[in-house]
Amino acid sequence: MEDEKIIELLFARNQQGLTYTAEKYGSLYKNTLRQALTDPQDVEECANDVLLSIWNTVPPTWPVHYPSYICRIARRIGINRFKFNTREKRNSQCAVLLSELEGCIPARSRAEDRHEAKALQQILNRFLRELEPQTRVLFIRRYFFLESVQDLADRFAVSPNFVSVRLHRARTALRKLLEKEGVEL
Repeated sequence: MEDEKIIELLFARNQQGLTYTAEKYGSLYKNTLRQALTDPQDVEECANDVLLSIWNTVPPTWPVHYPSYICRIARRIGINRFKFNTREKRNSQCAVLLSELEGCIPARSRAEDRHEAKALQQILNRFLRELEPQTRVLFIRRYFFLESVQDLADRFAVSPNFVSVRLHRARTALRKLLEKEGVEL
């Protein structure tokens, strides 16, 4: 069916216009969604959102080039879902990491002063230099690069328990060093 006829059906609020759109351009907008999303379920959900968005926007708007219009909608929806998915993962991952370091990091108001922040940086650098090399790498990869305990265990061919114990001991040592140096936790 021609694009003009599909758009006319949509203007007449005939749902057959969406059916024809899905038949003719379904692979186009799903491929556009796959560029932003890796989960097939997300792609399918967003494909439905694309059709809903077309249904909600076409009556007031007459698209000049219907395939481009559909791709623009699909790209926007895919990017929004990608941002949502990564924001959720990042926030939850950071929350877990911050809870692990909770007893080892100073109160925010104490570290805001430039002089104190510089002193804290020097203490942390000295702490990292004094760690055993493998523990230092584990610590940095976990708390700077946000790698999971399982990923670290796989990377170093050790058990997740080994990684957890090493990280726990490093956090304990860091806490003791900060207390010794007079840093308020």
